[in-house]
Amino acid sequence: MKVNNISKIYLANFLKNLNFFGAIAIPYFIDWIQVDYTRIFLLQAWFIFWTFVLEIPTGIVADKWGRKYSVGLGCLFFAADMFFFGISRNYTIFYLAEFLGALGFTMISGADKALLYDTVCEINESGRARYYLARYELFGTIGLLISFPVGSLIVSQWRFEGVLAFPFFLTGILLTIAFLVFLWIDEPNRIKPDENFLKMGIDGLKFLFSYKKLRLFTFNYITISAITFFMFWFYQTLLRQTDVSVGYFGLVGSGCNLFAAILLSKVKILEKYLGISRLLFLTALIPGLLYIGISLNKNLFFVLFAVFSVIGLKLLRMPILLDYVNQMIKSHNRATLLSSVSILEKVIIFVLYPFIGLIADYSIDMAFLLLGTICIIFTLFTRIEKQFLLKEN
Repeated sequence: MKVNNISKIYLANFLKNLNFFGAIAIPYFIDWIQVDYTRIFLLQAWFIFWTFVLEIPTGIVADKWGRKYSVGLGCLFFAADMFFFGISRNYTIFYLAEFLGALGFTMISGADKALLYDTVCEINESGRARYYLARYELFGTIGLLISFPVGSLIVSQWRFEGVLAFPFFLTGILLTIAFLVFLWIDEPNRIKPDENFLKMGIDGLKFLFSYKKLRLFTFNYITISAITFFMFWFYQTLLRQTDVSVGYFGLVGSGCNLFAAILLSKVKILEKYLGISRLLFLTALIPGLLYIGISLNKNLFFVLFAVFSVIGLKLLRMPILLDYVNQMIKSHNRATLLSSVSILEKVIIFVLYPFIGLIADYSIDMAFLLLGTICIIFTLFTRIEKQFLLKEN
C-alpha cells in the first residue's frame, strides 16, 4: 500500500506538470497580450511577492492539517490561474490570476516533497531518499516533455483567434485532475506541530540561518536555482533570434526536459564518477559560463547546447541538495522549513525580476552577461566541500 502511495505521488506530479503553455509563454505575452519583458517581469514579480507572503502560512497548513490536502488545493488554485489566462486578454486581470497562482504554488511548494519524503521514510527507505526524489522530478519532467510540444503544435497548426491562450486553459484542466489524484493518496501518520503559525514560520527561518551546514546547502541551492530559473523565460526569445519557428519551441522545451530526465536517471553514475561535491560545483559553474557564452555567441547550435545544459543541470542538482537538506530537518515541520527555503529563493528572483526585465528590453546580451557573472560569484561563495557531505543520523 505504501509503495502504491509513492506511485500515486509520481502520477500526481506528472499530471500537475503537464504545462501546455510552457513553450509558448513568450509569444503569448508579446504577440497576444502585447506587452514587453519589463511588464512581463513586473507581473511575475507580483507573483513572486505573493509567494513570499504566502509561503510560510501555506507550509504550516501542510504540516498542521495534511500535505496531500495542501498540494491538492494548490493544484486547484493554480488551475484557476490558468483558466484566467485562457479566457482573458486583460493585463490588469492577470494580477488577480497570479495571486491565485501564487496561493496555489505555495500550497504545493515544499509540501509535495515533504509528502514524498515521509512516505519514503515509512517504508524504511530514507537512506535512498534522493533516488526517490530524483524519480519524482523525473515524472514531472516527463509531463513537461509531453506537454511542451503538444502546446506549440496546437499554436502552430490551428489558426483560430485565441489559439495562444488555449494551452493555458488545457493546463488548468489537467491541474484539476491532479487535485483529485492527490486526494486519493493515503498520507503517512506523523506528529503534527501545535505551535502557532507565526512562531513556526519564524523558528523555521531562524533554524535555517543558525545551523551552519544547513545554511550552506540552502544558499547553494537557492542562489544557483534562482539564477538558472531565468533560462525558462529567455530560451524562446533566443530561438526567435536564431529564426526558429514557434512550432519548434515545444520540441526544444521538450528536448531540454528529456535531457534533464536522462541526467536524473543517471544520478548514481554521476555521483560515482564525479563525487557529489564536484558534481554540485560543476552543475553551478557551467550554467554561469554558458550564460556569458550566449551573450557573445548566437550560433543556433551553441544556443541549443547552452539552453539544454542550463536547464538540465538546474533540474539535476535539485533532488541531490534537497536530500541533504531533508536529512537535517525533522518530519513534524519539514514542509514549513522547505517552504522557508523556497521563500529565500523567491526573494532573490523578486529582486532580480525588474532589473533583468529592463536590461533585457534594452539588450538581451547584457542580461545574459549579468546573469552569468552573478551565477559564477554565487558558485564560488557557496561551494560545498566534501566534509559537509557526511550523512547525518
